[in-house]
Amino acid sequence: MQGLNIRKGAEALAKWSAIAIGFSVPISTALDNILLFVILVFWLVSAGFMQKLATIRTNPVALAALALFGLLIVGCSYGQGTSTDALNYLGKYLDVLFIPILIFLFKEEKARRFGILGFMLAMALTLILSYATKIGLLSHSWLIQGTADNPYVFRMHITQNIFMAFFAYLLAMKARYAESPRLRLAFALASALAACNILFMVQGRTGYVVLAALMVYFCFDWLGRKGFAVALGVLLVVGVAGYYGADTMRKRINLAATEIAAWQPGQGAVTSAGLRMDYYTNSLAIIRDHPLFGVGTGGFEKAYGEKIRNTAVASSNNPHNQYLLITVQLGVLGLGLLLYLFFTQWRMAGLLPTALEQNLARGMLLTIASGSLFNSLLLDHSEGLFFAWMSGVLFAGLSTAQKRTEDRN
Repeated sequence: MQGLNIRKGAEALAKWSAIAIGFSVPISTALDNILLFVILVFWLVSAGFMQKLATIRTNPVALAALALFGLLIVGCSYGQGTSTDALNYLGKYLDVLFIPILIFLFKEEKARRFGILGFMLAMALTLILSYATKIGLLSHSWLIQGTADNPYVFRMHITQNIFMAFFAYLLAMKARYAESPRLRLAFALASALAACNILFMVQGRTGYVVLAALMVYFCFDWLGRKGFAVALGVLLVVGVAGYYGADTMRKRINLAATEIAAWQPGQGAVTSAGLRMDYYTNSLAIIRDHPLFGVGTGGFEKAYGEKIRNTAVASSNNPHNQYLLITVQLGVLGLGLLLYLFFTQWRMAGLLPTALEQNLARGMLLTIASGSLFNSLLLDHSEGLFFAWMSGVLFAGLSTAQKRTEDRN
């Protein structure tokens, strides 16, 4: 009896730590790491491995995540990187391994609801502090990382804008499914404030892309084919208004265009966009040389160094594009497994219990898929954990959907 109580207590502690990550992931890396350690230890202590295995085995998203991580482990056994390089990169992908664990811990609908609420509270706090910094009520300090010209708060501006884009989408979906007009208006206004924070205040161009992708999907899912026309119209109006009415957006767009136009292959770019062009072209050249299995987990940095030897191009440890990074390391097989994970999530999203959960799952996937065009998001701590945590929260609902189907039958 005492052993049973210990196991139940351990599972409860792991579950509440998983819920708490929703609040910590937009705010604190240190707290994230503490919570992940607690989750792993107490998930193991809680035993019941046959039940855990059954949950994972019947969840396609969990299996796809394990397949990708398994290939990353295999990738440590070959390639150009040292064993230290391989373990370092594998460690950065550990969040993917947490997807099956989180799917088990979020099997209860109440836990999923609390987790999403925690994320919303953290993002609401971020939004409030960002606006307060913009209007001069707060300034750069141990709490506020940015300034009035670029008011990011807990995370760097790129990360904040990615999270804020999903938050704006989440609020828009909450407004869409709200039961009362007053609540619908409140969520819609909050969504608009979050979108304005991305477009006119914080300097993170990836956020523009993610927000655009989410807006197009929102309109299409809501209005069907007409939604594309609506979304394009809104994007055009917002884009023109932002470009001519907001210095932040205009300067960032003009700077990117100027840097790309000035880029010359092999000349050693020093600008943000120019460096990315170097990363992309040289990564594609490495893929051409190692198309099937890549250069191994952790092999990117050495392979890139070999490719740019005797040139003025700066070295790099990642190409700022998740698709290129996984293909350089694991070849087209690795890219195939990453895309299979994304495909599985998109397909399984349609089986989740509610329309809100279905749309949040697809919105999360669009956030990561579009943001990964310009950043190695699964390699970055905050974005990688966000992906793993949201995958656990949302796709744990597959067990609820399966149970309801069985009950009806």
